[in-house]
Amino acid sequence: MNELTGINLNFLPDDLEGIYLVGGIVRDLLVGNPPADIDLVVAGDIVRAAGQIAEKTGGSIIDMGNKGFEVLRVASPETTIDITPLDHPSIESNLRQRDFTINAMAYDVKARCLVDCTGGRADMQQKKIRMVSPAAFEKDPARLVRAYRMAAVLHYSIADETEAAIGRHRHLIGSVAGERVWTELVKIFSTADASPVVMRMAASGLLTAIFPELQPAVGCTQNRHHHFDVFDHSLRVYDALETLIGEWSSRFPRLAGIAGDAQLSGHAAMLKYAALLHDVGKPATRKVNRDGQVRFHGHAAKSAAIAAAIGRRLKLSNRQRHVSDAIIRHHIRPLFIYLASEAGSLGPTGMVRFFNRCGDLALPIIVHAMADIMAKGEGMQDRDKGFINFCDGLLDTYIDYKDRQAASPPLISGNDLISVFGLSPSPQFKHILNRVDEGRLSGQLATRDQALKWVSACLSSESGGQRPED
Repeated sequence: MNELTGINLNFLPDDLEGIYLVGGIVRDLLVGNPPADIDLVVAGDIVRAAGQIAEKTGGSIIDMGNKGFEVLRVASPETTIDITPLDHPSIESNLRQRDFTINAMAYDVKARCLVDCTGGRADMQQKKIRMVSPAAFEKDPARLVRAYRMAAVLHYSIADETEAAIGRHRHLIGSVAGERVWTELVKIFSTADASPVVMRMAASGLLTAIFPELQPAVGCTQNRHHHFDVFDHSLRVYDALETLIGEWSSRFPRLAGIAGDAQLSGHAAMLKYAALLHDVGKPATRKVNRDGQVRFHGHAAKSAAIAAAIGRRLKLSNRQRHVSDAIIRHHIRPLFIYLASEAGSLGPTGMVRFFNRCGDLALPIIVHAMADIMAKGEGMQDRDKGFINFCDGLLDTYIDYKDRQAASPPLISGNDLISVFGLSPSPQFKHILNRVDEGRLSGQLATRDQALKWVSACLSSESGGQRPED
């Protein structure tokens, strides 16, 4: 790498002495990828260098430093350039303080040569994540989870001695700000095929160090329908979700469009996060009946409550907390609908009520439920296959539901309840209107006249709101 390709260095100051490209940009250029952002280490005055770069790029300077760590960012329309001072006697000593060898390379822009004192290029060729020094994780424990994020994103493996060091230092992750941990985790969850990496995180003990609430799930045995303990089952749900999402278009081609509308891929990271925590409440709710049967009554609500506390600790956004809560809290509902269908007790609006309750998250919840069942054992039993087939039909019903939802407005309004039936506004209004809309969305009610007749029948019944069909 005697000459850089794929990058224009005309933005740099005229005097190139002591200016180095460092970190990810060097790695990107080595493999021929266009760099997203640029990191510079400057031996001289970084304020002067930033000013010259801003003048050449038309960018503005932002002070990003904190707690004695100097960083100046030049933000221009084309790129972002972060500039830090060379706070060591040499660039080599600077690089030896970094996290992983593939991040510990620099390019001396004046000498036009690669500076690689830790073996980063060789590790790139072997696709290895290797710590620069045994003290790397003590200096910044966020590197513990960053190693797995890089492995997931780059499709690299972690060197054995580095993973062993992660295991020894995993307890330090508790000292890292929640938002820093979450930033790394969500990048892992956003990777399409990160399941092997998550499994390695579990094997090293880092996963339960990040989520100590999962530790009781290790060894927590389940009922006769489950072959795995709660922890292993959760990992397998994660894996099954990645498979389902990856095969969605080919497995359910008729659902590809509606999956896009429901932002299934956009919810992928939160689906996988929820998969890890969907049964976190099971150990606390585990009971063994007199007949020896294991039960987890109320585990979904308990899991949602525990996950909510985790979400606050990791500083998830309000939307992320809402999505994960809905998936965890309602993950068992599709199974309940299936069991009601098998028992012949599923009413004509039962599915629609589920869709209404879960809104735009109904599809992700169904996908989670499918993965949950697929991860119960090494192979699926006939009962499990029956549920997967039922979900296939449930998804067809969801398409019909969405079509009806988009095709027509509600059949009646509160004004109709007042003018036609002489009712006064009350909580009963919402109950009646919801039931009428369920009838519309299930195909039972198609016109305003049908809706009014339905309400009349309801009001004349002794229950005053029970559907005539029930």
